[in-house]
Amino acid sequence: MLSEIRGIGTVYEKKLNDAGIKSLEDLAICDLEEISEKTGIGLKLLRKWKEEARKKIGFKVAVPAEDLSKISFIEIYEEKARVRIKNVYHNNIPVYTGKYDELKEELKNEEMAVVMDGGTKLWFNGKFYENVPYKIKKSEEKKKAEKSFFNKLKEWWKK
Repeated sequence: MLSEIRGIGTVYEKKLNDAGIKSLEDLAICDLEEISEKTGIGLKLLRKWKEEARKKIGFKVAVPAEDLSKISFIEIYEEKARVRIKNVYHNNIPVYTGKYDELKEELKNEEMAVVMDGGTKLWFNGKFYENVPYKIKKSEEKKKAEKSFFNKLKEWWKK
C-alpha cells in the first residue's frame, strides 16, 4: 500500500493510482518525470518516496547471471552508445575515453557507461565487463558528407 510511505495520504495515493502507480513496487521502478507530469507532484517529493519504496521492498540491482560478453553488444556513436544486453536495448549511454583510474569517480554516478581505454569496457552495476563485442558507427551526417571512391571518381571525370 502506498500509504505505508510517510507523506502519502489519501489525496496523493489517489493521484498516484490515477497515474498507474498502484503499489510500492510500481513506485520503486517508475519514471519520476512522467509521474510528475501526470500527477502534478514535485520531483523532489517523488524521489524521496521512490527511495523509501525501494527500501521497504528491499529493491536490489539486477546482476546478470550469464557472461555479459556473450549476451551483449555495444554500438558506439561518438560520445553516446547503444548497448544491447540480452535483447534489451539501452540508448544514449555515455562514452568515456581515458584511463579507468582517472574516470573512476565519474563512473560511480553512472548506472551504465562505455569506456574506451585501448579496448572497450562496459561499466554496469558498479563494475567493468571486458570483451564485450562492439562496433564503432559513424553518425549519419558524417556518412552523408563522405563520398564513396566511385562518386569522387565520377566528379573528377566530369571535370
